[in-house]
Amino acid sequence: MQTCLALHASYACRDRGDCCSAWEVPAETHVIEFVRSRTSTSSREPLFTARDSRGGGTQLRIAHTGGACVFRTGGACEIHRDGGESALPVSCRHFPRVILRDQRGTFTSLSHFCPTAAALLFQPDGSLQRVAAGPSLACREPIEGMDAREALPPLLHPRMLADVEGYDAWERSVIDTLARAQAADPALDLIELATEDVRRWTPGQVSLAGAVRAAFTTPRRPVTTARHTRGLGIVRAMYRGDVSLDLPGDHAAAWQRLLPDHRRDLHRAIANYLAARTFANWIAYEGRGLRTVVAWLRAYHDVLRAIALSGRQEREALTQDELLEAIRLTDLIMLHSIDSHAFATRALPLEQADAA
Repeated sequence: MQTCLALHASYACRDRGDCCSAWEVPAETHVIEFVRSRTSTSSREPLFTARDSRGGGTQLRIAHTGGACVFRTGGACEIHRDGGESALPVSCRHFPRVILRDQRGTFTSLSHFCPTAAALLFQPDGSLQRVAAGPSLACREPIEGMDAREALPPLLHPRMLADVEGYDAWERSVIDTLARAQAADPALDLIELATEDVRRWTPGQVSLAGAVRAAFTTPRRPVTTARHTRGLGIVRAMYRGDVSLDLPGDHAAAWQRLLPDHRRDLHRAIANYLAARTFANWIAYEGRGLRTVVAWLRAYHDVLRAIALSGRQEREALTQDELLEAIRLTDLIMLHSIDSHAFATRALPLEQADAA
């Protein structure tokens, strides 16, 4: 069974085509053979382009024309229409799914660069409970993503492994905190404070899962600072795109003006977004502790704020459409441009500072 957050369970492609124009996707052998077997495309050129691959050599990718995939015609994909899902490139068959497989099962989140996926965050009754993925969301085998089924559980900190039940309790507690949140800032504060308690756990009478539950039910007062987080600094050092990720010096006040407290609908969408980035995240397995996951979540929030604040007039209020587009761009940067493994490596000093 594939598991997802309830607000994503009903996802179904609406053929918006944004993914068809964003990337030249790799063309695997089965795609090339299928395309060349079709009389309607066998004489069209160019259908594929050669690009340098990360491992050296070249890789065939599906060509673009007029800013979109050559096979997107009439508002739909020719390959999908004529060959079905199995004929699609692996990237197209999976997108916008973000899949983690570990000892607990198979978990599916979504990239909100897809506008259909992003719109699900704004459902007034969207739930953050775990449920079975619906038939339009569940991915057929072979499934690609992060496969951690044979990996050790994530680390609490560089010198202590979590166990499966303990990490699962932490992830659920983070999502539950965001589900109850009135706004993301105080929720992230509470998550960070509780996580620091969890990092101090040692094996003994209380299980790690029990320590997690105790840490997240302890009453706390949020202590948000006015400065951006260190995670954003890591992202800015890595990012090579042309989107400004600078936050103004008075960004806390500017954000309050942009997104006042009474816009509960927009605050809820942001909390849903951060919960979706917590669920099925890969960085817990790539990093050296839970601080790295929290830094990653804070970086998402800071990137989103930087995008939303960029070029705004002082007293302009954020609209739902503008927030949706800011979320889309944040996932384009954080999920599809920034290497999460490289982020985890750069975040190691955070884990080593005052290590538990």
